[in-house]
Amino acid sequence: MSDYEYDESASSDYDDDDDFESESDDSWGLQTGKLSLEDSMSFGYAPEDGTNNPKDMVQIGSKFKFPLEIVYQVLFVGGKRGSGKSWSSAVLMEEFERHGLQFVCFDALDAHGHLCELDGIEAIEPQKHETINMKKLVERLQQSGSSLIINMSGLGLEMQQRLIADYCEGILETMISDKGLMTFFEECQDFIPQMGRPLSFAPIVRLCKLGRAKGYGVALISQRPAAVSKEALSQASVYMIHNIINTKDLNALKEQLSFGTDKATINKILSGITYAESGDMVCYAPEYYKDQGYVVVGRVDNERRTQHKGKNINVVSKLSQPMNSMVSFNDTYSSDTSKNLSKSSHSFSDAFSADDDSNYDDNDDDDEDDMESENKMPQYEWSATESEELYSSVPEIKNNFVKGAAIVSIASSAFYILSRFIVSGRRG
Repeated sequence: MSDYEYDESASSDYDDDDDFESESDDSWGLQTGKLSLEDSMSFGYAPEDGTNNPKDMVQIGSKFKFPLEIVYQVLFVGGKRGSGKSWSSAVLMEEFERHGLQFVCFDALDAHGHLCELDGIEAIEPQKHETINMKKLVERLQQSGSSLIINMSGLGLEMQQRLIADYCEGILETMISDKGLMTFFEECQDFIPQMGRPLSFAPIVRLCKLGRAKGYGVALISQRPAAVSKEALSQASVYMIHNIINTKDLNALKEQLSFGTDKATINKILSGITYAESGDMVCYAPEYYKDQGYVVVGRVDNERRTQHKGKNINVVSKLSQPMNSMVSFNDTYSSDTSKNLSKSSHSFSDAFSADDDSNYDDNDDDDEDDMESENKMPQYEWSATESEELYSSVPEIKNNFVKGAAIVSIASSAFYILSRFIVSGRRG
């Protein structure tokens, strides 16, 4: 700890603070108050003045810096929906691009499409009737040095799992580059679940275990740590955790962090995770944060170089908007968007192949004829006369129903009496 001095005052408890209340040390730190995450999680280590050279560091916030070798580590990025995990992952990818480090992102939610605006990043978007020639894709990764976003939002889950399995097996058989390659798996619980063994499970676990020897890193991104395979999580050397409040997820993290970490530190980590606001992050990285007590907390405050697609939808009541303010779907497209789509599909497009083109008809004329026929269909309209005729027939229908029911009831009674008479006669 040559660069850091222990500050006893920084480790004081906050039980006597009037601004918030806290449970016992064995709890997960549920509390009320306005303390910042950093204030609530002081580990007593105060860094001296001095900063690392940004040319030699991957920096995703003023508090979070890593050497370039993080590109071949296994990371876990977690947090509930809206906590900032996809933002942090995107910042990390932007940093990789800034340093010329290569990555591939399997984007199940189309959260990172705008990253292809950067020169060193391209994107492809396979559809249901398309497959990817992984041999060509791997060759393209080798030759171009470009990073790649694979937007899988248009594919079913089984197809996504098969694609990822083929990719992992393909790169493990090949040396991509001597600079390292990081693979990001958004919604990784769908590909390496704790329960079940889909086609993608074994290849991802192998990549986590064996990839480092070839310079291959893995970033596992998920809302639900408890739903992610423990076997895969155990390979992570860096945990970047945003807000999580689910007890099962906290227990899963606690189990993973228990190896080589004292109980007090684990409890503080879990307390910080439950207390974190959107954008706050608790980073556990023993290999890189030895002098900071293994843990660094703060906000991911790097300015984005590209627009973030993983933001929440702004829901507005129609009562607050005039009717003429409705926006056409065509208005969502711009020339810049079209340019980016064209650019993103250019270099890797030869890796696509169609499974069966016979089921996909691109004849726009037929579609237009169908639309015209739909528009020409007559609309049924109610008239006052028709309404009167309808309602006037109701009593008649009702009376007929009552008469019919009475007849059935009388017939049933007569049948019953007759049956009883016959039975009693036989007994006599």
